[in-house]
Amino acid sequence: MQEKPSDPHPLSDLAYDWITLMQNKAQALLAYDQYIKDAEAAGSAECAAFFRKVHDSDKAQLAEAKHHLVAVLQGTMGGKTTS
Repeated sequence: MQEKPSDPHPLSDLAYDWITLMQNKAQALLAYDQYIKDAEAAGSAECAAFFRKVHDSDKAQLAEAKHHLVAVLQGTMGGKTTS
C-alpha cells in the first residue's frame, strides 16, 4: 500500500475497517468468556455450550480477519484497479 504524503490519515479506510472489526471481535471474545462462566455458575450447560460455539466462531473469524489485514497492509489485497 502506498500512501501519499498529503494523506491526513496513515491508514486506508479498508485497513481501518479490518482493524476495527478485529478489535470488536477481540472484545467480544472476552465477553463470551464471562458469559460462559455465568452460564456455568447458573448450571446451564446448554447456554455455556452455545456461548462456546459463538466464541469459537468469532475466534476463527478473528484469525481470518488477521490474514486479510496483513494482505491489505502489504498491498496484496484491496488495491484499486483501473481499466
